Amino acid sequence: MNARPTVRRANGRPATRALVLGGGGALGIGWEAGLLAGFAEGGVVFADADLIVGTSAGSLVGAHLALDLDPADALNSVAAFGAALDAGHLEVALPALLDAMAKAGTGESPEQGLRALGRLAVEAPTIAEERFLGMVSQLDGSAWPSRYACTAIDVETGTLQVWEAGAGAPLPRAVASSCAVPLTCPPVTINGRRYMDGGLRSPLNADLAAGHDRVVAVSCFPLSLPEGVGDPAFSPSVASQEAELNTVRERGEAVEVIVPGAEFLALSGGGATLMDAGRAGDAYQAGLRQARLEFDRIRAVWHG
Repeated sequence: MNARPTVRRANGRPATRALVLGGGGALGIGWEAGLLAGFAEGGVVFADADLIVGTSAGSLVGAHLALDLDPADALNSVAAFGAALDAGHLEVALPALLDAMAKAGTGESPEQGLRALGRLAVEAPTIAEERFLGMVSQLDGSAWPSRYACTAIDVETGTLQVWEAGAGAPLPRAVASSCAVPLTCPPVTINGRRYMDGGLRSPLNADLAAGHDRVVAVSCFPLSLPEGVGDPAFSPSVASQEAELNTVRERGEAVEVIVPGAEFLALSGGGATLMDAGRAGDAYQAGLRQARLEFDRIRAVWHG
């Protein structure tokens, strides 16, 4: 890795920087990889981060970045995912998942709802766990990057698990667990317990970056609706993510959020078709183009 430039706070102390990569399915992997490539072309290299937090799609892209691998290589996992579904004659169970998540949201606590969803995830017919793990085989043998963390949910307790150096999880299994979308992908076994997609707690989990001075968060979902448009299912998630971001803002110096531009919103159907593995390459190109539009704003926060 190239020498990391030092960014300093007004008091002269070195500033710490964090990158948060949110969940967003197969298209989210492509879009986030394209964004990172586009920013790197102009000299904003997020591999310099003091912390990289990934959730679901972001866990895979973030692992490549933290390992100094080309994030675009994460598209190989998307292709393998699509091939596995085709070979198993399985479909992405998005309507069933949304219904299950809505029911889980009626529990007495978030953990209770997630435990109920975890039971469904364990019982659902999916591709085999070992085949699912094969989709992240490019990470096999890699040591855990000290500045990388990813998220998952324990299916039995419904609690958040943050995988990081020293947590005792092999990197490929940790990343796979963060990407294990219930009802389509199998929960992943780590140290005798099973884990599912970290995006079920939050698509961003941005609060894990609290305490860092400069933070860039990438959301594969819009964080607001057009004026005058309301959606009861959308509002609680947005409010939760805004609360996370406010936690980061209260303890940091500068925070910027990248949300989908018009091109990616159209490609992903506003979030409805994020699991369309066949269009991940198009999402990558959309990310490249959006990075060029966002470049000056993001460079200002990352380089000070």
